[in-house]
Amino acid sequence: MCSAGAATGIMAVAQGGLGIGEAAAGYQQAKQTTNYNNAVAEQQYQYQQQQASAFRNFEQLKYNQQEALMRQTRLLADSAYADEISQINLRLMQEQEASAQQKQKAAREGLQARGAVVAGGRVGNSIDALVADYQRQQAQFDYATERNLAFTTMQMQETKRGSAATRGSRIASQQEYIKQEILDPLKPMKQAAPSAMPFILQGAGAVLQGAGGVESAIYRKNNPPK
Repeated sequence: MCSAGAATGIMAVAQGGLGIGEAAAGYQQAKQTTNYNNAVAEQQYQYQQQQASAFRNFEQLKYNQQEALMRQTRLLADSAYADEISQINLRLMQEQEASAQQKQKAAREGLQARGAVVAGGRVGNSIDALVADYQRQQAQFDYATERNLAFTTMQMQETKRGSAATRGSRIASQQEYIKQEILDPLKPMKQAAPSAMPFILQGAGAVLQGAGGVESAIYRKNNPPK
């Protein structure tokens, strides 16, 4: 059987070895934890990058759709405006033609009336008075006809301005889409590898503690109690 001092020495050596093993295991665990945390941070960073890219694509899609809608709105507004102006111009031409025809008809009727008076064989001032009266009526009719045409023209010009305002309002109803700025995620700062020094010191402490136990056991062996 071994003495108590030898047993104590063996236990001290075993404790020292165990301390070194614990220090080495602790260092390996610290490195694994650091690597795991860095991997998780990198994975999250890549996911955030994908999200930012997807958001940018979505913003660009909304911008493109709004641009297409604006072009379509302008095209429809221009087409409607052109049709309205064409109809107004056509109506104005019809009014002008109708006015000219009315004046020509009235002029022919006036000439026929004056001719009838002259052909009736009347003489003297009465003929001149009748002719003058026809001419006055003709002038009044022409003035009224031209005034009505002028009023109609003014109304149509106002209608044109209203059509232009409607066109502008239709175009302005669709505004350019302002894309939201999507910022890139911040690149994560990786954790530095753990320092081995604390674990070396821990292992060295265990060795010193074990050495002290062995030395104490040797002393007790060499100096047994009296």
